Amino acid sequence: MRPPDAMTRFWPAFPALVSVALLAAGPIEAARPRYGGTLRAQMAGTLRAIDPAVSLPPEAAGARHIVPLVFETLVGIGQDGGLEPRLATAWEPESQGARWRIRLRPGVRLHDGSVLTAALVIDQLRAAHSDWQITESADAILVEAGKAADVPWTLADERDAIVTRTSTGELLGTGPFRVDRVTPTRIVLRAHDDYWGGRAFLDAIQVDLGRAPAAQLADLEAGRADVVDIAAIDERRLLQRGLRVVASRPLESFALVFEAHRVTASADAARRTFAAAIDRRAIARVLLQDRAEPAEAIVPRWLSGYDAGVLARPARTLTRSAIAALPADQRSWTLRVPAADALARAIAERVAVDAGQAGFTIAVQAPAGVAPRADLRLVRLPVQPSTPDRVLASVMGVLTPRTLAYVSREPAPAAGAALEEVLRVERALVARDVIVPVVHAPDTYGLGARVESWKGPAVLPTGDWNFANIWLTPDAP
Repeated sequence: MRPPDAMTRFWPAFPALVSVALLAAGPIEAARPRYGGTLRAQMAGTLRAIDPAVSLPPEAAGARHIVPLVFETLVGIGQDGGLEPRLATAWEPESQGARWRIRLRPGVRLHDGSVLTAALVIDQLRAAHSDWQITESADAILVEAGKAADVPWTLADERDAIVTRTSTGELLGTGPFRVDRVTPTRIVLRAHDDYWGGRAFLDAIQVDLGRAPAAQLADLEAGRADVVDIAAIDERRLLQRGLRVVASRPLESFALVFEAHRVTASADAARRTFAAAIDRRAIARVLLQDRAEPAEAIVPRWLSGYDAGVLARPARTLTRSAIAALPADQRSWTLRVPAADALARAIAERVAVDAGQAGFTIAVQAPAGVAPRADLRLVRLPVQPSTPDRVLASVMGVLTPRTLAYVSREPAPAAGAALEEVLRVERALVARDVIVPVVHAPDTYGLGARVESWKGPAVLPTGDWNFANIWLTPDAP
């Protein structure tokens, strides 16, 4: 059996995660499911290859949801935020956690029909973790990784998904869908008939990539798409048209990052006052339709397990008259957002209003090309559900080394680091208001009229696409 501390290590105080679905009609699971049809999904991101080993840039983070449909990990992160079985049915610690006994699910078949063996899994783990001692013992795999290693959580990382490569270079997995075709603009997946969890209802999934948000909305409303990624600011429009919206828990942090010429001791009070002026609650509840959460910390609270209040510190802010007395270049700033990011621009414009009420002048800049130097940027920091140490280390990997050098000399927390260590590093990151968290936002999707779901919502609280449990209504082609 799995030890309780391995399953609930960082979530002892929180209830099960809940994915919110607003429905235009009755319960989504009320009708009887049927097999067949092709689900048409769209997204703005791109994906050059469906390969767990390939790191995705931040702008393609949404495309990572395709990979788990094809390749599975030994251990997964469940809807409640704890670990759950995938290709391994159990993991048991031995020698005070220095060794783990991992039991594989029997009879799992790869996409070519061959059986997943312990030898294949061992070969992959050895290649990925050269510092581990991995052997086969009777009906289990033994992993010796040292006392500091947190093996089950490591195995839940999608980069440790089980993949085998054929002689022709084709990648094979064990997931509910297999790769049929990949082009720069479209990915087609086909149902894996011998999937250990039961065949998916769908025959296929077609994912169109690089689709502009406006085009996605138009296609969903016209019935040309079944699932599209949307911004929370578009939710009301879809609901008014009788469509549905489903969202994950917060999986992305929006934060303001000051540029080098604004990171001076003389500007500390101005930055501190600016950060305090932002009405994060209004941005989360009004602008983002109550889908987001105010952010005082970089890591969302549902993953960190600590109150944002623990990052608070006594700090004096400047009065409006004191700000007015500052030189113009210390109270008039340019805030840059990506040209094509409508949600980031909407958040930035609200930040500008809040800052204006405190006495600052903020010009929002969304250049398509070369533009004058900005003073600060609004950035998206994608979050993948895991332990707090891994989440913070991943976010720090997205921030530039130059930005990190301005705020702290603290290295990213090591895998398996205690929560106190994570808290200490995060305190250092936000202490000078060079990195200013604003809101934590979910992945949000619009669903077409023909989409139904059998077990759980179409998108899980962890952001995973639950497409193996989607089926299409009888009028589906």
